[in-house]
Amino acid sequence: MIDAAPVEHANARVVREMFDAMASGDREAMAAVFAEDVVWHAPGTSRFSGMFQGKAAVLDRFARLADAGLQTRFDVHDIVANDQHAVALVHLHLEDAGGRRYDQQQVQVMHLHGGSIVEYWAMNQDQGVLDLLMGD
Repeated sequence: MIDAAPVEHANARVVREMFDAMASGDREAMAAVFAEDVVWHAPGTSRFSGMFQGKAAVLDRFARLADAGLQTRFDVHDIVANDQHAVALVHLHLEDAGGRRYDQQQVQVMHLHGGSIVEYWAMNQDQGVLDLLMGD
């Protein structure tokens, strides 16, 4: 007997939608997964680090990353979710305009409510290297 594949939790699907929107550069689809009052915690010391409050501030951060020539791609290893949280295990690929690259593991933790991401944290394998690549 073949076991049926487990049903993915709705919050895991929301996070997958976020990654799909990021991959396609679809800002409208990205905006759709964030609560209006989302809080985004970006670790590190670069100009893109800090706490960004509200959907507009989070989307502006993504626009500034693109304007700086930073290209990101995520290979999603797994997303584990329950009714309040989702944890994404990913491999982050980041390249700057000069061709320098950062390719390491990352864990992303999200708090969700009502089908929207309300808070986000990331933990990078080597934050110091990522900060150098993202610049001041």
